[in-house]
Amino acid sequence: MKNFWTRFLSGLLYALLITISVFYSKFSFKVLITIFSTIVLKEYFNLINFKNYFFLLLVLFFIWTPRDLIINDYLIITTCIVSLISSIYCTILLFFKRNFKYSKIIFSFSLLYITTSFFFMVQIHEHGTDFSPLYLFIFFSSTWVNNIFAYLIGSKFGKNKILEEISPNKTWEGFFGGFFASLTFIYFVEYYFNLFKNYWIVLGSIIPILSLIGDLLQSLYKRRAKIKDSGNLIPGHGGAYDRMDSVIYSALYYYLFLKLI
Repeated sequence: MKNFWTRFLSGLLYALLITISVFYSKFSFKVLITIFSTIVLKEYFNLINFKNYFFLLLVLFFIWTPRDLIINDYLIITTCIVSLISSIYCTILLFFKRNFKYSKIIFSFSLLYITTSFFFMVQIHEHGTDFSPLYLFIFFSSTWVNNIFAYLIGSKFGKNKILEEISPNKTWEGFFGGFFASLTFIYFVEYYFNLFKNYWIVLGSIIPILSLIGDLLQSLYKRRAKIKDSGNLIPGHGGAYDRMDSVIYSALYYYLFLKLI
């Protein structure tokens, strides 16, 4: 629990920036997510000791090219498939083959889902026929609620490690603390806004699971790079990738959830 106030204040500033940009306009969110995506990719390149600015250009292309010029069913389906395959492949390696030899393969696959995640965040922000920033805000805020309570409960009561060799501070007590907090938060969101109908319980359940996987994957990359944090942008949290690892992994699945309900 040390550095709590540093984590709290810097995390609050980060959350305020995201919230203001989400509700102010499409343009403001695109500007902020462009900044964050650039920093995240730079940090990730440092983790894997590799640079390919094609992926940065790809992110900028997806974020800033007018929707009606590039967004069609084929592009969205292709992007979904690529991102889904890459994220599932990385997850399988995380839980079943952590001591893999072909690091360039896992790094390449992870780069695909990291890059496309920003595309899905923009799509979530523009979900529906009208500008609907509430959907994106719920995505970010439910993840924040999960992460905050997972950290608090895990720090206070955590004993049973999830993957100690990857992330020694992640415990099952913390996970379930975040799980029930996220579920409760989504319940009240549904109660007041009626956005997800009976599927709210599905969303409240998958957000903590996806957040955990995204966090563990990033911890794996840092372990292989033998560093503690991906950067030092956010005091008490580390880099932008440290703060966004959960939403980066979850963005595709939340987007698909919105399309399926």
